[in-house]
Amino acid sequence: MSVALLGGIITLTGECGVEEAETLLSLVQSNPAASVDISAAGPVHTALWQVLLVSGPRIIGQPQDPFIRRWVLPLLVSAT
Repeated sequence: MSVALLGGIITLTGECGVEEAETLLSLVQSNPAASVDISAAGPVHTALWQVLLVSGPRIIGQPQDPFIRRWVLPLLVSAT
Protein backbone atom coordinates (compact mmCIF):
# COMPACT_ATOMS: atom_id res chain seq x y z
CA MET A 1 0.00 0.00 0.00
CA SER A 2 1.41 3.37 -0.97
CA VAL A 3 -0.42 5.31 1.78
CA ALA A 4 0.11 4.11 5.34
CA LEU A 5 0.30 5.24 8.95
CA LEU A 6 3.75 4.46 10.33
CA GLY A 7 4.75 5.56 13.82
CA GLY A 8 2.22 8.38 13.93
CA ILE A 9 3.18 9.72 10.49
CA ILE A 10 1.12 9.20 7.35
CA THR A 11 3.50 8.27 4.55
CA LEU A 12 3.09 8.38 0.79
CA THR A 13 5.45 5.89 -0.85
CA GLY A 14 6.05 5.17 -4.51
CA GLU A 15 3.23 5.54 -7.01
CA CYS A 16 0.04 6.75 -5.33
CA GLY A 17 -2.99 6.18 -7.52
CA VAL A 18 -6.52 7.52 -7.29
CA GLU A 19 -7.61 4.40 -5.38
CA GLU A 20 -5.49 5.64 -2.43
CA ALA A 21 -7.39 8.95 -2.03
CA GLU A 22 -10.05 7.46 0.24
CA THR A 23 -7.41 5.77 2.39
CA LEU A 24 -5.51 9.03 2.72
CA LEU A 25 -8.64 10.96 3.65
CA SER A 26 -9.57 8.37 6.25
CA LEU A 27 -6.09 8.42 7.80
CA VAL A 28 -5.96 12.23 7.90
CA GLN A 29 -9.43 12.46 9.46
CA SER A 30 -8.81 9.76 12.06
CA ASN A 31 -5.33 11.06 12.96
CA PRO A 32 -5.65 14.87 12.98
CA ALA A 33 -2.29 15.38 14.72
CA ALA A 34 -0.39 13.20 12.24
CA SER A 35 2.00 14.77 9.76
CA VAL A 36 2.12 13.56 6.16
CA ASP A 37 5.55 12.61 4.80
CA ILE A 38 5.75 13.00 1.02
CA SER A 39 9.52 12.48 0.66
CA ALA A 40 9.20 8.90 -0.66
CA ALA A 41 6.27 9.61 -2.98
CA GLY A 42 6.67 8.98 -6.68
CA PRO A 43 3.88 9.90 -9.07
CA VAL A 44 0.87 11.04 -7.03
CA HIS A 45 -2.63 11.27 -8.47
CA THR A 46 -4.21 14.71 -8.31
CA ALA A 47 -6.97 13.38 -6.03
CA LEU A 48 -4.44 12.83 -3.24
CA TRP A 49 -3.08 16.38 -3.58
CA GLN A 50 -6.67 17.61 -3.36
CA VAL A 51 -7.24 15.63 -0.15
CA LEU A 52 -4.13 17.21 1.35
CA LEU A 53 -5.11 20.70 0.21
CA VAL A 54 -8.55 20.61 1.78
CA SER A 55 -7.64 18.69 4.94
CA GLY A 56 -4.53 20.76 5.74
CA PRO A 57 -2.27 18.32 7.62
CA ARG A 58 1.32 19.29 8.38
CA ILE A 59 3.46 18.24 5.41
CA ILE A 60 7.00 16.98 5.98
CA GLY A 61 9.70 15.98 3.53
CA GLN A 62 10.53 17.22 0.07
CA PRO A 63 8.82 15.61 -2.92
CA GLN A 64 11.08 14.00 -5.50
CA ASP A 65 9.29 15.59 -8.47
CA PRO A 66 10.62 19.11 -9.18
CA PHE A 67 7.22 20.28 -10.51
CA ILE A 68 5.49 19.22 -7.28
CA ARG A 69 8.27 20.77 -5.20
CA ARG A 70 7.95 24.11 -7.03
CA TRP A 71 4.19 24.43 -7.61
CA VAL A 72 2.26 22.08 -5.30
CA LEU A 73 4.33 22.04 -2.11
CA PRO A 74 3.94 25.79 -1.47
CA LEU A 75 0.17 25.38 -1.72
CA LEU A 76 0.22 22.46 0.73
CA VAL A 77 2.37 24.34 3.22
CA SER A 78 0.19 27.46 3.07
CA ALA A 79 -2.96 25.33 3.61
CA THR A 80 -1.80 24.37 7.11
